[in-house]
Amino acid sequence: MSIDDAVAARGISEVVHFTTSHGCLGTLYTQVLQSRARLQDDEMVQYLFGVNAELRRDLAYLDYISLSLEHINTQFYEVSATKWHREAPIFWCILAFDPIVLTHEGVVFATTNNMYSFVEREVGIKGFSRLFSDRIVRWRGNEVRRHQEVRSCYPTCFQAEALYPASLSTDYLQRIYVNSHDDQSETIGFLKATFHRDVDVIVAPEKFGERPL
Repeated sequence: MSIDDAVAARGISEVVHFTTSHGCLGTLYTQVLQSRARLQDDEMVQYLFGVNAELRRDLAYLDYISLSLEHINTQFYEVSATKWHREAPIFWCILAFDPIVLTHEGVVFATTNNMYSFVEREVGIKGFSRLFSDRIVRWRGNEVRRHQEVRSCYPTCFQAEALYPASLSTDYLQRIYVNSHDDQSETIGFLKATFHRDVDVIVAPEKFGERPL
């Protein structure tokens, strides 16, 4: 079975990445979502994008973009929103991409948070399939078991990642989720100001909350 077939069989409709309003604007302006490593190459782009986290411990993967299947890593989002960017005059967006990007060359599938000591990483259908294993170990003594109630489109660990190399074109951007109508209006303004093609901007605060069953 190919990744494309497996994605269809599991009913995966989107892969998502949360970012600040600055990050959203920068992505629309350049028409690519860029890895953290590439933000350092251009001062203007670095300002526009910003970063979600103050630091990254998985230094070998700074030139990869962290994507989630169907639902964001809410735990990481909460830390970013309430700790690192608590006082910043920003809002948050979720960029939702066509799941076809999971079939692109060089995508690395990580069974849990890429910084955890027992994460397993692999490319191809084998790596993709491991995201849905019955048992995922995060670190010694901490594991997640897959429950029957979990939707087939969700990885076993809600912190699982698809690590996309370098940069991801907004040609694959399907929609943008925001928390409020004010955020929606401003994001639509970003699309117009950057002359980006129109994509749906949807008010969906539940997308920022805990992953449902």
